[in-house]
Amino acid sequence: MKTDSRNHDAKKTLSDLRDHLARHDKPIAFLFGAGTSCALRVPDPKDATTRIALIPAVVALTDICRDDVAKMGDEFKDAWDSICEHCRELKIDPNVESILSRLRMMMSAVGKTDVIYGLDARKITEMEECVRKTIARVVVPDLDLLPEDFAHRRLARWLGKTSRKSPVEIFTLNYDVLLEHGLEAERIPYFDGFVGGYRPFFHADSLRRLETAPGASWIRLWKMHGSVNWRRVEQNGRIRVIRDQFDKGGEMIYPSAQKYDESRQQPYTAFADRLSRFLEQDDAILITAGFSFGDEHINDLVFSALENRPRTHVYVLNFSEIADDCHLAKYAMQRPNMLILSRDTGVIGGRRCAWEPSDCPEFMNEVFEVYESSPPSAPGKDDAVLAGRMKIGDFDAFSRFLDLMAAG
Repeated sequence: MKTDSRNHDAKKTLSDLRDHLARHDKPIAFLFGAGTSCALRVPDPKDATTRIALIPAVVALTDICRDDVAKMGDEFKDAWDSICEHCRELKIDPNVESILSRLRMMMSAVGKTDVIYGLDARKITEMEECVRKTIARVVVPDLDLLPEDFAHRRLARWLGKTSRKSPVEIFTLNYDVLLEHGLEAERIPYFDGFVGGYRPFFHADSLRRLETAPGASWIRLWKMHGSVNWRRVEQNGRIRVIRDQFDKGGEMIYPSAQKYDESRQQPYTAFADRLSRFLEQDDAILITAGFSFGDEHINDLVFSALENRPRTHVYVLNFSEIADDCHLAKYAMQRPNMLILSRDTGVIGGRRCAWEPSDCPEFMNEVFEVYESSPPSAPGKDDAVLAGRMKIGDFDAFSRFLDLMAAG
């Protein structure tokens, strides 16, 4: 994929984004992926001079799950390796989500006497349970390790300063409680689809009928992949989903391609429907951060809205540089209502260009920098080659960008 020789104006791009965020009449939503949780870094307990992610990214989480499965015995380790190899053959990234998806497919297909990858039905179930419990353990860190001011709290601070006709909606694929922690630290009211006080239960009608939900001043928090503090309970012969204390079994964590088919249950389908309805609004703005567009179901919802609603816009805040063969960049070059802001280049208005190395006003300080891509040819020479680097794809930097807005 060729990059346009013209440069994008980072100042104009960020000014436009800031203006969208400041307007009171536009529907605004965020879609957060794993990158927003792993952006929170704390001192390494083994080496205080370095900082590590409080909640590991997908690659690191996959390694942790693999190690826990290996502790179950060689047959489980071999099965893990075989599943990974099968994923590669299908050109699927063998991460914890795709592996868990494969395990669930195996659980639904295997008979009592069948063996797949050397495991019978009971052992497949044990392996799936091990992966689920490991995820639940890892994504519930000691919140006392959080710094007093952290990215999710800065986001909440900005949310507390906004006043809109319609509520800000946050769709998150993360199952940790960092967003809840940040919102509550700033005393920001939010609604997550659960109602009640003793054992709050999921109330799907509140997502469909606006009059049954709190007013526009309440933030909406939709956890599309489940949460570590959800559980299924049976009551009077009916299964309902409740919000409770941390569930060590990770019962309601579904980072699986089958979660939409398995459940045709609430709350997953209700949240997907809510995202679809949000994107159908005129002038809707969806801002994604830490999301790799690896969930095909969500991709379909977003891409369909962009094709059918030219006034709907999606900003993709990308942490790293997009690859030349990136399908997302190719798509954005055909859809001017999708804007990608990545480290070295952006795709805006259907053009992929480098960032113009221009001066930065104060509001850009946290999210853009100019650097020397090539030093001067000789000491004293003023012929260094300058380049621009976009940092807004780092959720920590984006939260500081919002914090500057909140400070006025």
